[in-house]
Amino acid sequence: MTVLFEIWDVKTTAGIILTSLFWAVFAFCYQGLKAFRSYLNKSCSSGCTGILNKYLGPQGAGYGAIRQEQEGVRQTNWRLHLVQTSLQLVQTSLQLVQTVTSYFLMLVVMTYNVWIFLAVLVGDAVGYLVFQWGSFDNSEHCN
Repeated sequence: MTVLFEIWDVKTTAGIILTSLFWAVFAFCYQGLKAFRSYLNKSCSSGCTGILNKYLGPQGAGYGAIRQEQEGVRQTNWRLHLVQTSLQLVQTSLQLVQTVTSYFLMLVVMTYNVWIFLAVLVGDAVGYLVFQWGSFDNSEHCN
């Protein structure tokens, strides 16, 4: 049986066990990635004001602060822009990794191998149980 690539050819019982274990861990890590992205989003939504104020210095008046130059021209604080851009790039990179991971899981399930299918389901369920313990937030039900 070929799994995704021709070089990944499984012919033995040990091979299918190891392959299933790999995809179970992969699905488990997928849930961990989703939980980490959610954590970053929530912590930044509630706590980034303090972080950004730290980088703005004493001239900053808070998140999105605009300071008045001596000539009367309003300029956006470049440090604020740099921090916001960095946070957005991190979230964008993690979104890309999450999307690629989910597509790989979909493709491996579409090999129609029962053992791999069950391994992905078990890994995903255990990952959800571990990483989402006590969280009843269904805002990302499609991700």
